[in-house]
Amino acid sequence: MTGILLALLSAFFWATNDILNKKSLQRGYDENFVLWIRFPVGTLLLLPAGIYFWDFNATVLWTTFLWLPLEVVASVFFIKGIKLAPLSVGVPFFAFMPVFSALFGFLFLGEKIAPPGLLGIGLILAGSFVLSGGSLVTFLKANRGSLYMLLSALLFGGSVVIGKFVVVESDPVFFAWFYCAVMSAGLLPIVGLREILRKENYTNPLNVPMGLLFSLGMVSYTLALERTLTSYVASIERLAIVLDVIYGRIFFGEEISRNFWGALLMVLGAVLLAF
Repeated sequence: MTGILLALLSAFFWATNDILNKKSLQRGYDENFVLWIRFPVGTLLLLPAGIYFWDFNATVLWTTFLWLPLEVVASVFFIKGIKLAPLSVGVPFFAFMPVFSALFGFLFLGEKIAPPGLLGIGLILAGSFVLSGGSLVTFLKANRGSLYMLLSALLFGGSVVIGKFVVVESDPVFFAWFYCAVMSAGLLPIVGLREILRKENYTNPLNVPMGLLFSLGMVSYTLALERTLTSYVASIERLAIVLDVIYGRIFFGEEISRNFWGALLMVLGAVLLAF
């Protein structure tokens, strides 16, 4: 039960962070800088906890070379999706992440998908067709933001399995700090020195709140992974999608009537897939 509550908290923190991401992008700040700044801020905020719960070991070291490239590229796709699509249109396609996780488990680990999981995949596909108006391929061609979000879900779907393994082999709070620190460095080639040194980027009052919400979500997420099954955490995390659709209406005036029902089907599918 504690793991489920922590996963719910993580979904809330990260969905709320998406509002700040979108508002920062609308104010003209560079998308890669908006993506990057949360990590150094989170590194500083979590530093005392990272030192107190220090648990760096060989497993943490060698797995970093596996998950870091996936996380960097997936994060870049995610921020592009936030930039190019309304929240209520782009974020629902992140519901495909547990689908990709299940497929990776089937292909590489021989894990079979139970009937409820197959029904869940069907609901996710049905929700995507509702959201796209019945023509998913045409919709994705016309909505690059949603396509980027789908690619992000694919990569995150692969890296989440590695993340669970590391959290089990290390301390979850330490790994939350370590993740922020390593992502700060891993994204440097993407954001570029010029953007990092540009003074105007640091005038954004949302920089610290973005880092705070992300780091709170990261701690909640890693603690949830330690306390319950990865599939449960992944499905509960998808509740952030419904929140983002609602946030899109409240904060950005988006029309969500069709998007809400499509997103709801996709989230229900993700929950079924967990079982």
